[in-house]
Amino acid sequence: MKNFFKNAIKQVGLPPGTAVYTGDEAREPLHISFYEYNVDKLEETTFTSVPELLVHEKKTNCKVWINLDGTAHTDEVRQLCEAYNIHPLTIEDILSQDQRPKVEDNGDYIFVVLKMFTLLDEEEMVHTEQVSFVLGKDFVLSFQERKGDNFGPVRNRLRIGRGRIRKSGSDYLLYVLIDTVVDYYYVILERFGDLMAELEGELLHEAEEEDLNTLYTLKREMLHVRRSVWPLREVVNKLERDPLPLLKKETRLFMRDVYDHTIQVIDTVETYRDVLNSMLDLYQSTLSNQMNGVMKVLTLISTIFIPLTFIAGIYGMNFQHMPELDWEYGYTMVWVLNIVITAGMIFVFKKKKWL
Repeated sequence: MKNFFKNAIKQVGLPPGTAVYTGDEAREPLHISFYEYNVDKLEETTFTSVPELLVHEKKTNCKVWINLDGTAHTDEVRQLCEAYNIHPLTIEDILSQDQRPKVEDNGDYIFVVLKMFTLLDEEEMVHTEQVSFVLGKDFVLSFQERKGDNFGPVRNRLRIGRGRIRKSGSDYLLYVLIDTVVDYYYVILERFGDLMAELEGELLHEAEEEDLNTLYTLKREMLHVRRSVWPLREVVNKLERDPLPLLKKETRLFMRDVYDHTIQVIDTVETYRDVLNSMLDLYQSTLSNQMNGVMKVLTLISTIFIPLTFIAGIYGMNFQHMPELDWEYGYTMVWVLNIVITAGMIFVFKKKKWL
């Protein structure tokens, strides 16, 4: 789980609009994907620097999608944003990786911040990354911290050229990108559901310390998912209902579908949180049952040995005139008596289903 505000100290005391990157210290290589398209064609190019991109001659009557991976390259991000007349405060928000999901209408462009989730196969946990979108009249800019995202299906739809994506404006592309991010939340929640079902099955049989660690990890990850998803409802609702000039009326109808998906995700997150809380109670109950089982076994063993200890205590007394001490079969009879008592008690315990 990504820690919010871990590098926020970098911004302390700086004037508003200062371009400071607050993400991970590891610097990812810069990778820029450039898509220029209309109904008839698509041009897909990759660049390794913003100056190289800016000298690229853009065609008329085409929409543009530029995806920049590597927001740690502060100068490159600022150059790209300045080329599209993006306000310094927006640039600051793009570089600040602790932003709450939000949407801002700046007149010439719309700025959207979301949290994108991906699964880490080796850890089977969630990696959270901030993704920022800037929608202009005929362009969409997207900024990510590292290479690797959920937009593969969107790229394939652009390449195939079927459907509405190449026929519609840039606002529809923004909708598709947001919808893809939200739809991937279902993948994350499905993985959480599988882990929770597996853990619940283990807790029903035996409670171990490792299960408790897994349970608390899931609770922490789910809290992080909730923190990222809850503000998204406000974002999508604003995109659907507010009269934003850059969003066409028909695109807002599609945003309503995203809003429905967001509500479903939030409901699922709340349900999973309740389930995790009940699983913690289940862990405590299973642990208590295990302890009761141990105490039951120890109690039965003690109960069996009480009469045996009593007999051994009697014949362990050092009185001189005990009549059984000189009996030839005294030792044998004590063993027989002990065995009979033990067998009788075990029989009674099994009949009462205590064993």
